[in-house]
Amino acid sequence: MKRNLLLITKTLVFTAAASISFAFTGWAANIQGELTNVGSSTISGWAWNKEDTNDVQKVEVHICRADDPNPVKYLHVEADDYRDDLVSKLNDGWHGFSVSVDWSQLKGNDFKVKAYAVKGDKYYTLGSTINYSKAAKSPAQAASSTDNSTVHFVEPVGQPASSKGTVQASAYSGNERSLGLFQVSGYCNCSQCSSGFGLTYSGTVPKANHTIAADLTVLPIGTRIRIGNTIYTVEDTGSSIIGNRLDIYYADHASAENHGLQQMEVFLLQ
Repeated sequence: MKRNLLLITKTLVFTAAASISFAFTGWAANIQGELTNVGSSTISGWAWNKEDTNDVQKVEVHICRADDPNPVKYLHVEADDYRDDLVSKLNDGWHGFSVSVDWSQLKGNDFKVKAYAVKGDKYYTLGSTINYSKAAKSPAQAASSTDNSTVHFVEPVGQPASSKGTVQASAYSGNERSLGLFQVSGYCNCSQCSSGFGLTYSGTVPKANHTIAADLTVLPIGTRIRIGNTIYTVEDTGSSIIGNRLDIYYADHASAENHGLQQMEVFLLQ
């Protein structure tokens, strides 16, 4: 009798533990979000549990130097701010977050920023890493600079680096105008990044250092733009490429992944 009771007790405990484990796994899988901007004074993004919109996400932002994976600064915030852009994306605007950052307190010039939703001792990555440089100038700052011969920008990982982090004004001989800073990521033709069919939305075969995906309501198919020293043609799009977002095509997944999510100045070729 005692043996039967012990077996029953063990079975009940195992069943309860398994139920909790399965419920937690499914619940964690529903947490989504991303960093959307790393600026000179604030870092912002969004996070939510799509199965429980009343579950406010606690967000932890990690700031690392570009050459060191260990964070030099941790920032904590709750994702309960209202953002208009989330209404169209999530049908619920109350899942944004924004936290202040004082870059002058951090030694170094170039950083990588990551965000996580935190549940107990579990961390869930929110989107991609964003690179930030203290030296990067906004289009307005660049226009007001006394040196109009160069435009400063964040060099894309995996692309040929230009001299001293600048691109000469003569890099493109035609007319062009700045479209401002865009969030730029990388992708390849693998099943993890895209459909894997081998063709772009426009039906072309994607090529590295040429193909870029954009929101076609912002930059239509065939639009030519310059980022750094490379001229790209809009040939593709994607469900997450909305507004001032771009996705550069790379020949392999490692290069695409290493690109991360960067703020880069984009120039429209005219």
